[in-house]
Order: sequence, then C-alpha cells, then structure tokens
Amino acid sequence: MSPITPRRQQQGEHLAQVQALLQAVSSAISAIEKNDLPEFEKRLAAQETICHRLSASMPALLFSAVDGAEDSAEAQLLQEVRKAHADLAHLNRVYAALLKRARRSVTLMAAFYRNHAPVPQYHTWSCDI
Repeated sequence: MSPITPRRQQQGEHLAQVQALLQAVSSAISAIEKNDLPEFEKRLAAQETICHRLSASMPALLFSAVDGAEDSAEAQLLQEVRKAHADLAHLNRVYAALLKRARRSVTLMAAFYRNHAPVPQYHTWSCDI
C-alpha cells in the first residue's frame, strides 16, 4: 500500500465535494417534488457553497490521464472522480428539466389565478353632515 500523496489527497477531497454536490442536487429535487420551499432554499445554498469550493480548488492534476497515474489506487480514484462527474452531469440535466417544468407550472397557475380571481368589491362610505 503506497502512502497518500498530496495529489491523491486533493483528488479524494475533490471526489468528496462532487459527491456532496450530487447529494445536495438530489435533495433539492426532492424538495421541489414536495413543494418544500425552505428545504429547497437550504439545498440551493448548499449547492452554491459547494460549487464555490470546487471552483476555488480545481487543480489541473485531477484531469490528468489515467495512464499518468502513479499506481492502481490513484487510477481507481481518478475513475471514481470521472464517474462522479458523469453522474453529476446526468443529475444536472434531470434537475434542469424539472426546474423548466416547475417554472411552466407556476406560470400556468399564475395565469389561471390572474384570469379567474374574484373581482374585489369596493365599498364607499359616505357621511352626510
């Protein structure tokens, strides 16, 4: 068993962040399905935080070829990182489609209520002096 190199440690941390982002997106989808706005907002904030961390710590070494990996453990870790990115890309497409449908539903409901809302009755008060 080879020691954990700084490169492998960075790759492991990156993998953990991508997996956390997968979980946050999945939880946000669930919150939308349940119409749980506070939970959705919380998950959206978590996604933003994770994305900021990922963009700030995106080392180029994560995307080096597997052939350049130092050993089989590093090659396996790189494969896990690539799989996590592929899973995230797929979940992102699902999330985008769900948000598009949700936006369309909200637009339809708003139009319905705008066109079918009761007309308010205005009362005037008068007083003879």
